[in-house]
Amino acid sequence: MVRARFFRIEEQWNVIYLPERPNGFAVFLIGNNGMLVDKDTSDWEHHPEKNQFLDDLLSRGYTVVASSLYNQHWGSPRAFHLFEKLYSLVLKKEILNSKVHLFAQGSGALLAIRFLQAYSGKVRSCYFVNPCFSLEAYFAQEQENKLYFKRFKKEIAEAYQLPLQEVNSNKIIKLSPSIMKSDLPPLSIHCHVQEKHFPLQTQSRPFQQELANRQIFVNLRIHGNDKSFYKAAQSAFPFYKKYEVIL
Repeated sequence: MVRARFFRIEEQWNVIYLPERPNGFAVFLIGNNGMLVDKDTSDWEHHPEKNQFLDDLLSRGYTVVASSLYNQHWGSPRAFHLFEKLYSLVLKKEILNSKVHLFAQGSGALLAIRFLQAYSGKVRSCYFVNPCFSLEAYFAQEQENKLYFKRFKKEIAEAYQLPLQEVNSNKIIKLSPSIMKSDLPPLSIHCHVQEKHFPLQTQSRPFQQELANRQIFVNLRIHGNDKSFYKAAQSAFPFYKKYEVIL
């Protein structure tokens, strides 16, 4: 039986999963758009591979935190402010090391970037799976797909609380979060070579190169045949462990 505490912040459901034997460290799961938390359950429990990842984090003693983040969040400031409150609340409620691990999938990377820009000193490490680092690149990609482009613009308008007519390429460039800091925690990116939603060549590669140009080196692992979420996520365990030696 998984022990969990569900609670609301700004009408958004959040959850803290509690391990039987806490190791004193927390992992904040920043999901892709649409990874929901409800009043007594979450998508992290219902997706088989994500549930396996959650169970394995708990069995290793991690306190695990997740939130709905306004559903189609696209890394918006509104979702970021909720995440700020969530971090503060969890650290007040639970006995945990103040430097937390982040796990970001898909568009969750946009929110992780915002948090790293504001609070890099509060993050122990950050692990990305098939991440979206650039709204600008995704906007250009979706313009080619008329059916989904209209829906994407609506999601951006709602997430960023903008009039729909203002969602254009110039505005998207201004909305995209970026990291200007040099004192970043360890980052690890895991991307499938055939990832189509947030392709390696337009997302992870340029992000890695941008940081490399500033002498910040990021581990980028490219997966081949197996598209399994768990296969991409399981390397987080040794990665997190490596950066827990210094408290």
